[in-house]
Amino acid sequence: MQNVINLLLLLYISSFNVQAQNQKLEFYISQGFKNSPLLQDYQNQINSASVDSLLVRAGQKPQADVNAQLMYAPVFSKFGYDDALTNGGTYSSVFSVSQSFLNRQVLNNKFEGLKTQKKSQKNKRKVSENDLRRTITNQYLTSYADFSDLSFNESFLKLIMEEKELLKSMVEHGVYKQTDFLSLLIETQTQEILVLQLNTQFKKDVRLLNEICGITDTGKYVLTLPEISENEPISLAQSPLLLQYKIDSLNIVNDRWTVNLKYNAKFKWFADAGLMSSTPQGLSNHLGFSAGVNFSIPIYDGHQRKYEIQKLDIQEDTRGFYQRFFITQYDQQLKQLNEEINSVRQLKQQLKKQAGTATELITMAKSQLNIGNMPITEFINAIKNYLGINHNLNQAQIREFQLINEINYLMQK
Repeated sequence: MQNVINLLLLLYISSFNVQAQNQKLEFYISQGFKNSPLLQDYQNQINSASVDSLLVRAGQKPQADVNAQLMYAPVFSKFGYDDALTNGGTYSSVFSVSQSFLNRQVLNNKFEGLKTQKKSQKNKRKVSENDLRRTITNQYLTSYADFSDLSFNESFLKLIMEEKELLKSMVEHGVYKQTDFLSLLIETQTQEILVLQLNTQFKKDVRLLNEICGITDTGKYVLTLPEISENEPISLAQSPLLLQYKIDSLNIVNDRWTVNLKYNAKFKWFADAGLMSSTPQGLSNHLGFSAGVNFSIPIYDGHQRKYEIQKLDIQEDTRGFYQRFFITQYDQQLKQLNEEINSVRQLKQQLKKQAGTATELITMAKSQLNIGNMPITEFINAIKNYLGINHNLNQAQIREFQLINEINYLMQK
């Protein structure tokens, strides 16, 4: 069993050193943005809103049509439609044109709606980018914590194995007992198993990181500690998170305008010219044209406008409630994160001092062990303490970056 573990460790360490490449957080973020279908969807919606504006402008221009009809209604004996209704048939070819006018308010309303829609999609895209950045950063930090633990435990395993070989020689010369050697051997085996477990966890978290970023590459990477600093403080009014509520309010205002404009008078001019006759033979004698204006205004629709306005009032009340709740939660979250990050930084400073002391202890213990002046059990305890302290220090560093990442998300611009 021991030989199998040693072989697996040797294969892993050698393959990792040969194939590993340095990879930074910025690489994963750029790949995540590039491969995100959601971000592409929002960009397409923004482009689509620009096309919608062109459609509105095109719809305001004169609309021209050509209509032709050839209809024959035969009548014989007691069979056939009434001639007074069908004239025996209809033969026509008419070119017509029409255009709405005096509708500037309607057009402004449509353009304003499209403008707000485009602003909403841009803001949602920005929020989604920040969401994705936060998710990728957190997963990268998780992966880096695995990598850091793995690298540290690998180096420490190497140290223990060196001491094991030295101790074996000292046991043969009677400096230490065989039981001392077995104690160190058990600790070495435990460390080897831990390295294999950390390797498995590291590969699992990196695979998840690749999935989030849409990366299919399965190569081995050496992750580097990211440089994550806090963003400059901003007022909540500048945040895209709050801006979305304001945009929703603009949409409701625009919808009110749309409802009211439905009850304005509508005007459209029209004109046509062509041939129209009840018989084919008369077509040449019935060339003509017509022109006019259509006018319509709603009189009564069962108070639909009143009910539609009531629905919009309810939407605005709901939107306002969500906005007030968001502002309250935002302030509480920011306060809690700042309190926690201060505590983590204090803990990190204490752990650094403790790690320095533990390093001195390991150095001294190794020297004493090599000359046979320290019990093996004390050396093993010193190793365990050193491993525990460095693991806690690593976790504190990662937690500090995670908290900064959360604060930066709330302070996004």
